[in-house]
Amino acid sequence: MPRGSRSQPSALASADDARERILAAAERCIVRHGIRKTTMDDIASEVGLSRPSVYRYFADRDDLLIELNIRHARELINRAHKSMSRQSSLRDQIIEGLLYIAEHARQDPLTRHVIDPDGTNLGRRMITSGTSEMLRAELFDPYLDAAIANNELPRGLPRAEIHLWLGGLGTMLMRGLEDGEADLKRYRSMLRRFVAPAFTSPNAPAEA
Repeated sequence: MPRGSRSQPSALASADDARERILAAAERCIVRHGIRKTTMDDIASEVGLSRPSVYRYFADRDDLLIELNIRHARELINRAHKSMSRQSSLRDQIIEGLLYIAEHARQDPLTRHVIDPDGTNLGRRMITSGTSEMLRAELFDPYLDAAIANNELPRGLPRAEIHLWLGGLGTMLMRGLEDGEADLKRYRSMLRRFVAPAFTSPNAPAEA
């Protein structure tokens, strides 16, 4: 069989296929060793590539972990949207979205690593790269856009500031739940009291 034929699948694999295999290998290594102990050498060995070959697709370890975190986050966002869509008002969509993300994201090792104050610079990299802002927009914008279209929320509100505020609340909730400061019921009550008014239409009925 001539060179370049199907006997050399690695030479024919697309860049996307290679990235997928590397990310899948990274997932397995993280399960086996944990995030902190997983190295690029481990990942290269797991996927069957040289270390320089892995660096062709990811600039460094944090770059790879950010891509992996984006995938985990989007899976979680899709599940959170199902919970949020069952709510009839923007205020409840925001509250339930925050609580769903806080409760489930803290169970994900990658997310916990990002928000760990004693961890690496990964969380800072996600902020400076715009990744955190992008994910917050994907979580909240469908509901904010619908509320504006239905005149339930004023136009012209600084969307980036809304994302930043809600993202900060989400991090606080995750850390609070992790530390046992309060449970979901107590946090829901606090969010209804202090956060809901910002997303309540003037025409909305008062809560009992």
